[in-house]
Amino acid sequence: MKMSKCILFAVAVLASPAASAPAQQTPEVSYVRIARDGYSLNKVDAEKIEASLAGAPDDLQARTKLLGFYFRGAVRLYGAETTIAHRRRHILWLIEHHPASEVVGLSEATIDPAGHVLADRQGYEQAAKLWIGVAQAQRSNTAVLGNVAKFFQLSDKERTAALLTEAQKIVPNDKQWSERLGYLYALAILGVDGLNQNGLPTRHNPAEAAGDFAKRARQELKSSTDPITVGIAGRILGMYGLMMGGMFAGTFKVDAVPLAESFLAKAQTMDPANPFWPKSLEEFRKLRATAGK
Repeated sequence: MKMSKCILFAVAVLASPAASAPAQQTPEVSYVRIARDGYSLNKVDAEKIEASLAGAPDDLQARTKLLGFYFRGAVRLYGAETTIAHRRRHILWLIEHHPASEVVGLSEATIDPAGHVLADRQGYEQAAKLWIGVAQAQRSNTAVLGNVAKFFQLSDKERTAALLTEAQKIVPNDKQWSERLGYLYALAILGVDGLNQNGLPTRHNPAEAAGDFAKRARQELKSSTDPITVGIAGRILGMYGLMMGGMFAGTFKVDAVPLAESFLAKAQTMDPANPFWPKSLEEFRKLRATAGK
């Protein structure tokens, strides 16, 4: 299945995590926006901000802007090795000092062990060790559990599912854990092992899609009585499945379309008063029909 750029864009917009769940309250400080502002920093301004942190290490807005800079604009100025070292330093500091902060849960604060120019195996291993220790020490802090889950979302989906389930038990009325579980299960079933800063797939691992956790994720969704987990998984399976069918033609063998239909229909049956599920199903069917043309 080949897809035009306009169809891929439409799928990307509808499939993004921001479009996949009810809107949540906007925080006073948008660290996402601050990180994106850092994309366009020049070398002089970045070094001024670095110097300012010596006297104010807890200035999270300054540190967030630098994370954006090292994520996007720094490589062409410093090269990969220096940029990776700077990123690692800031991310490890955040894990040690502000593990519950929204900042350390940003895409710009992730460390991947492989797969792209900013991949950092050494930094990943250091960060993973820190996060495991923090999670053990603060098992009742759901903000921490959520950030640890975000860190392991691609590299260790089974651990991530356990962390999200633990947070869900602590605050069972908080829908974000159901949403995140549905998203995680969809990633596993699709074999997604790379995401961009907007949470959209960049890499596909066929072995993971056929692996044990992906099989368990399917079973969890088939037996689940939580319409949010099931519906979000169905939405992501449909939208990302359409994207990945075009991006990875020849290697993408996941039966995403019937799974998406099945899970969205199940969510609608379990939660008939929620208009989000029929809307999601209609959006998916329209995009599938357009992609088929």
